[in-house]
Amino acid sequence: MPVRDIQALRSAVVGSVSLAGVLRALGLPQSGHVQARVKESIKAQGLSTAHFTGQGHNRGRPAANRKTADEILRRLPGDAPRPKRPQLVRALEEKGVEYECRLCGTGPVWRGKRLVLEIDHVNGDPRDNRLGNLRYLCPSCHSQTATHSRPRKGARR
Repeated sequence: MPVRDIQALRSAVVGSVSLAGVLRALGLPQSGHVQARVKESIKAQGLSTAHFTGQGHNRGRPAANRKTADEILRRLPGDAPRPKRPQLVRALEEKGVEYECRLCGTGPVWRGKRLVLEIDHVNGDPRDNRLGNLRYLCPSCHSQTATHSRPRKGARR
């Protein structure tokens, strides 16, 4: 049995919500072998792990730091990080923007397969995420716009 101090094991189990937390509390490495031995020790001592949350304990709940659509759909200052595409898609969906190409009307399916529409900044400024400046375009229509894949100001080619 790797855990000789049963009282330390008991307090680590009570004060943790996962097996990894128990290992940290005991100052043990998080390797598979050590984890298996500690798990055996917990079982041998009859300690309850019913309060352990498991890996999916936050599944289905919104993130605490989740930004609202209005926080995402705004003009960003020069030093602010740009939102990722999934954030923009969620914000546009919350605002009721239809997921179809604004130029040709192509939807999310093309020839029976899923088509990922691209988000275009109408004025070409990738920091301007205001609702009126964003639109969905299919890859074909987007490739024909003046703002598609153009170099940013100051960028070298």
